[in-house]
Amino acid sequence: MPKSFYLALICASLLPLPAQTASYDCTQASTSAEIAVCSNPGLNRLDEDMAVLYRSLLNELPQRQASRLREDQRSWLTARNSCGADVRCLRARYQERMSRLNEY
Repeated sequence: MPKSFYLALICASLLPLPAQTASYDCTQASTSAEIAVCSNPGLNRLDEDMAVLYRSLLNELPQRQASRLREDQRSWLTARNSCGADVRCLRARYQERMSRLNEY
């Protein structure tokens, strides 16, 4: 292989990776909490994990419980957004929510 190929490969590996995507489109993030989640890999992962669990529960629960879960989620989103860009607060909210979802 020519040296230019290896040089191009090395240069490409130095470029930043595309932003990880949370459970929502990070290019459409509008609140400071959403932006913080998109820019923090740990929060991003928590958001993805929570979303997978949430969707799974919605598919498994009877309609009445699923409706209650949706209402709980909307309330939780309000609480999460009240954290603003505070990473510690956001992490705590996600951890609390995951624990709560695991109780269903």
